[in-house]
Amino acid sequence: MKRLLFLFLAVLIVFPVFAQRQSMPRFSMPSARTNGMGGPHIAFTDNIYSMIVNPGAMMRTNERSFVNIAPSLYSPGLMAGLISPLMGMTSSNFNDVLKDFLTPIAEQGGQMAVGLEMQALPLISFASVRSGFGIGFWQRMSFDVRFNGLNSYADFIMDVMVPLGFGFSILSNNNHVIDAGFTIMPFARSFSYLGPKSALDLVDDASSFFRDFEAPLIIGGTMSAGLIYRLGDGFSAGLTFNDFFSFGREIFKLSSNNLSAGNTTTYYVPFTMDLGVAYNFRFNHIFNLAIAASWHDILNVFKQNDYLNSRNFILDFSAGAELRMFNTVNIRMGIREMLPALGLGLDLGPFKIDASWYGREIGIEPGDFPMSIAEITISIRTQPSPTSRFYNRRSVIGLFGGPEN
Repeated sequence: MKRLLFLFLAVLIVFPVFAQRQSMPRFSMPSARTNGMGGPHIAFTDNIYSMIVNPGAMMRTNERSFVNIAPSLYSPGLMAGLISPLMGMTSSNFNDVLKDFLTPIAEQGGQMAVGLEMQALPLISFASVRSGFGIGFWQRMSFDVRFNGLNSYADFIMDVMVPLGFGFSILSNNNHVIDAGFTIMPFARSFSYLGPKSALDLVDDASSFFRDFEAPLIIGGTMSAGLIYRLGDGFSAGLTFNDFFSFGREIFKLSSNNLSAGNTTTYYVPFTMDLGVAYNFRFNHIFNLAIAASWHDILNVFKQNDYLNSRNFILDFSAGAELRMFNTVNIRMGIREMLPALGLGLDLGPFKIDASWYGREIGIEPGDFPMSIAEITISIRTQPSPTSRFYNRRSVIGLFGGPEN
């Protein structure tokens, strides 16, 4: 493992620094549990996703995931109405079917977004976080088509991520605990962004949409770090430094004409900082209520003068709550990007089912281009016993003679 990590870091360092750099979206693994309460939340992450949500939480996380199937449907109501036109593609002229496909745009005021997302399939995913050490193998694929006025867009993205996380304690004194952690994540990503294309032109020649198709394969890695402060068993506060170092290199590119070798283009994920708080109310053995709030990309508040390249910072705020009953049934609600979120979960020991419905803002201002997403997660997870390792036996302050539990 050490040799593999050293080789990965060495490859990143020797990549050419003179290549053209392009930004790309942050890596994530959506969860129906947290999406149902407006998440993910920086101070409320007690599962395997702590590796990428807040690495500092890994010190108090003990969970393994063997199965994690999580399909998502964008604008499920609209998708249901498009089944008939899509089924007719085999028996009708494609352009005629496309006209039927574009009909709902007028009904939506000139805006429509449909698509789907899948985790784990077609590959197998797994993850384990135990007493400050985490490792995983995740995949995520999404495809969406958007119509905004007379313009149309299509996005495809596929990620393979191998997070490797380490957590440690800075302070552990009575009711005050400060933990920290960092995650190194090698990745492979392929994506294609098509558009804008005129919807009217597509009616005349649908094949023109794919003439500029390009899908590069990018290999690289990213690093993130996080802190979390806990006061007793109730209050917690978190701070994360996301993608403070990231690098990706184009290996090859698939286009509508051929498959070519990669050029000198390199990619990076923009650095962001997230801040969050949470509180856990333990009423009795029957009811438990957790509330959380997060402010994502807090540096965006200083970029509001650049209107064309930044979103309204209000969209970076999220909040939510989870009511747990009988340690089995979970009811969730929240707000994210100024849109509502609802969720329901069933915890049957290792077997868990979570469902959520929430809104996503595609535009840069609240209400610009909202869409709804329905998501379900079926997973098998176990809780291994905490283990004692040299880096989690004592806090950093305790090693230097400071007070410790």
